Amino acid sequence: MFKSELELLNKYLIEEYVGFNDKKDIIASMDFSNIHDFFPDVTEQLNKLHDPHLRIVDKLNTKKVSILCKNHNNRLFVVKSIDPDITIGSEIIKIGEHSIQDIIENEADLLFDPNPKRYEWHNVLRKHKTVTLKNGEVKNIFIASNDELYDEEYKIENHDDYIFIRLPDFKNVNALHELIKKNSNLLKRSKKFIIDVRDNRGGSDFAYFPLLEYIFPPGYILNIDYSLTFNYSKKYCDYMISKVDKDLMKMDEGETKEAFKEYRKRMSDNYGKGVTKFSDDIEPIVLDGIAQDIKVIVIANERCGSSGDNFVETVKHSEFVTVIGRATKGMNDYSNCGYLYLNDQFDLLCPYSRYNGLDHGVSMALKGISPDIAIPWTTEELSRDVLLEKAIQLVNE
Repeated sequence: MFKSELELLNKYLIEEYVGFNDKKDIIASMDFSNIHDFFPDVTEQLNKLHDPHLRIVDKLNTKKVSILCKNHNNRLFVVKSIDPDITIGSEIIKIGEHSIQDIIENEADLLFDPNPKRYEWHNVLRKHKTVTLKNGEVKNIFIASNDELYDEEYKIENHDDYIFIRLPDFKNVNALHELIKKNSNLLKRSKKFIIDVRDNRGGSDFAYFPLLEYIFPPGYILNIDYSLTFNYSKKYCDYMISKVDKDLMKMDEGETKEAFKEYRKRMSDNYGKGVTKFSDDIEPIVLDGIAQDIKVIVIANERCGSSGDNFVETVKHSEFVTVIGRATKGMNDYSNCGYLYLNDQFDLLCPYSRYNGLDHGVSMALKGISPDIAIPWTTEELSRDVLLEKAIQLVNE
């Protein structure tokens, strides 16, 4: 089954995936001989590479996994739900026909991360389709719904004692820039900020650049230790040029638009050149901010990734920032992705850039960006927002 899709997948891993040379031995050992349910079976093999940016994408997604789960001491709890029949805090005792302990012992690759505190349950749920709650009820975890498990609204809210900023992703550059611009006077005069990037699903680093002005002091020099190696394949360049052209059509003139134009030019200049390593001799970035005598608490967790990783890593350099919560997902050893066609339902999301720090033993894989104050997840978070409460306490001290 899926002969043509698997042939394409193999071709893409060799010719398109920028991590191929690093991981070719693992790729050679992956077993695609027994693929029956394409999404979970292929995902299980790809997860052996521990590259969260390399994954199968279901373009149709007609039914969504309706719950988000977190395990604690080998017990599994629902932490988010868009299914009215499955409430937050419900305990799951079986997935499909298997106990939670059985899943932990036998589905290690689908759980992705070897650290029990960072297990990812989504693909396990998708594979087995049903859960048994502690009260004995069996529930189908798929739902046809317009609701999303992850919120998508950017927020800048003026509370009595602080400004609350919610950044669920960095996907809509224009929308976030407009929101920051609209609230510029509020951001300028405020002294206390809470920035919530929990579950941030990434996007473009360009999206958060205007916010850095309010977080960093004047003339801050941000040193960049290592550059990137890109695989400028024709497929990737075609994909990115088309994507950037669409983005440019929606942008007002300004620094961000110029940066996008420069990015497009790089794609054109390097079109079809294949693997290209950029020098690590990088000019420092000058973050000429306006921050003075402010306090910023950033809330992060293990589902904050990609550009979310980069945001947390960047703002940690500011003397005014304290990051609390849990280490981020750690997605950016390989990044800058494109979509590759497998069939009418599935694409391969494929990274085309490699962090040069890997050559020097510097990696964020399976560990992410650590918080300044670690607050492990407990079942207390099922009934109250422990991390936000801590952030409010810290920002007002």
